[in-house]
Amino acid sequence: MLDLSKHKWRQIDKSIEELETDEIRIVRPIDDEYIPIDCPVCQHLFAEIADIEAYKRHKMCKTCELDNWHKLYSNKEK
Repeated sequence: MLDLSKHKWRQIDKSIEELETDEIRIVRPIDDEYIPIDCPVCQHLFAEIADIEAYKRHKMCKTCELDNWHKLYSNKEK
């Protein structure tokens, strides 16, 4: 697997950069927020859209969000 963080990216313009390695050219936005493929809390792979939505809200999967709902919402104003 190609570890993209260990390679030197070349800036194309102020919002895009590229990496060329062997026969592959990869272009990506600079400073774009990426969503991981697994939950940073439980390390299970995201399996559904609800996991992605939960990650955007609380940086964890739907299951972890449900397991921790009392901690996440207990201090919120009603």
